[in-house]
Amino acid sequence: MSEQRPGEGTRIVLRSFGVMVTTFEEQMTQLLERAQLSDMTSEEALELAVQALALSARLSRRLREVNDLVLSLQERSLGELRAHLAQRFPAMPAEPEE
Repeated sequence: MSEQRPGEGTRIVLRSFGVMVTTFEEQMTQLLERAQLSDMTSEEALELAVQALALSARLSRRLREVNDLVLSLQERSLGELRAHLAQRFPAMPAEPEE
C-alpha cells in the first residue's frame, strides 16, 4: 500500500464535500421546480418537504465533519508549532492563555 502525501486525506474529504454541495444544489433545484407545479397535491408537497429536509440534514452532517476536520488540523498544527517554539525559546509559554 502506498503512503499518502500530507494533506491527501484532507483533499479527498474536501473534494467529497464539494461533490455533496453540488449534488445538494442540483437536487434542491429539482425540488424547487417541482414545487412550482400547479397541480401538486398536499401529499406531494409534504414529500418535497421531507426530501428537502433530508438533503439539508445530510449536507449539515457533512459540513460538521469538514468543520471538525479543519479545526482538528488547525489545533494539532498550532500545538506542534507552539511546542517547537517553546523548546527553542524557553521563555515562551508552552501553553496558551485562556
